[in-house]
Amino acid sequence: MRVEMSPEAEEFVRGQGGQVWVWSARPQLCCMGTPAYMYAATAPPRDRDPSEFRPLYAAGLEIWYRIPGDRRPDVLEIGLRGKRRPRVEAYWDGCIYAL
Repeated sequence: MRVEMSPEAEEFVRGQGGQVWVWSARPQLCCMGTPAYMYAATAPPRDRDPSEFRPLYAAGLEIWYRIPGDRRPDVLEIGLRGKRRPRVEAYWDGCIYAL
């Protein structure tokens, strides 16, 4: 799995402590076949067990990811979204949901 991070996201993550947490999850209320969306944050998610995450190091940053099963994207992209309240976002081969 290759990690591509935008320069803006990298600067933001460094300013927040140097860690990114990435996971996929299905919406709480969904129909059969609803894709698992990608989520990202600069702190561990409160509703997930941190021991389920695996470390990955790129560009001097710690990237903790949790992807169910043995599937992995070819490219895990991390970008920054929002001007007023910026936040990191993760993309699975360019998609906001896990394929």
